[in-house]
Amino acid sequence: MTCSSENFERFKQIADTVIPYEIRLMTHYNNGWEDCIDMRGQNLKITITDEASQFDFYIKISDERGLSVKIPCEGVEIINEFKNKDNVIIEIYFFIYEGFAQLTIKGREIFITNTDKEIEYNKLIDQAKNCIICEAMKHEKAVLGYENGNLDADVMFIAEAPGSRGANLTRIPLHGDATGDNFEKLLSATRWTRSDIYITNAVLCCPTDEKGKVRKPSKQEIKNCHSYLARIIELVNPKVIVTLGKTALEALKEIEPHQLVLNKDVATFSKWNGRFVYPLYHPSPQVINTKTRTFEQQRTDFKQLEYNYRFRILKGLELIKFKSKEAE
Repeated sequence: MTCSSENFERFKQIADTVIPYEIRLMTHYNNGWEDCIDMRGQNLKITITDEASQFDFYIKISDERGLSVKIPCEGVEIINEFKNKDNVIIEIYFFIYEGFAQLTIKGREIFITNTDKEIEYNKLIDQAKNCIICEAMKHEKAVLGYENGNLDADVMFIAEAPGSRGANLTRIPLHGDATGDNFEKLLSATRWTRSDIYITNAVLCCPTDEKGKVRKPSKQEIKNCHSYLARIIELVNPKVIVTLGKTALEALKEIEPHQLVLNKDVATFSKWNGRFVYPLYHPSPQVINTKTRTFEQQRTDFKQLEYNYRFRILKGLELIKFKSKEAE
């Protein structure tokens, strides 16, 4: 059986526009179903190649562990597509030598009308997740993806690094641990949700010591990662960058120098690299519990941020600072 152009073109669209989080491959020969391969994770890939051979094409599926399977195909038939918003489940039959294979894909669809920004962002995600520059973190995976937020956000938050109990597990920045809970409570004091903003880190991987305990990223690691941070800022192009903690504020110096100091310039808008920067303390339990910057102070900082963005920055008016008790 030869592969119809319509089915083949649709399959290529699927490979290009669906980010899989689960793939199941089953092969069927004369004696029935023989092999079953299940892949799950954040970095699954489907690749189509057209090689000079007796087969119409080859498909390759692979995961972040390095497991890969290459299948020669003589034809393809898409038998089922189910969509719920941007989540999809697709079942495909591939006709192979003396049998066929069934491929079930569960994933998130990036719409076919990808913008140039999405195309560049996808490249950046792949490059960051395959980065091995930092020796101590070469086995870690960068927390960077569409879970970070809105690529067209006017407001970008930059924290220090993914937490071992939070973003390093959930793959969502500032989510899943106590710091993430604090951040989400602070964000709820505004009219923003995660879909309105973009969140990233000065260092995209979770830094740990030789015993596996989380540590602060080194200056060299921040320097190594600054090119990714610069490209993220350039791509999203926010009007306001909110740094959460000293490390994030210092990381901006690797891109464009500034003289800002956190304890002096906290919750103050300054111009940096053609946009506003708004330094805040990190919403970690340590900062809040030691009263370096109390939760109520941070809540005021977030309210001031939103007010100035909505009613001053968007209208080109002079910015104001709320009256609040400063950190001691």
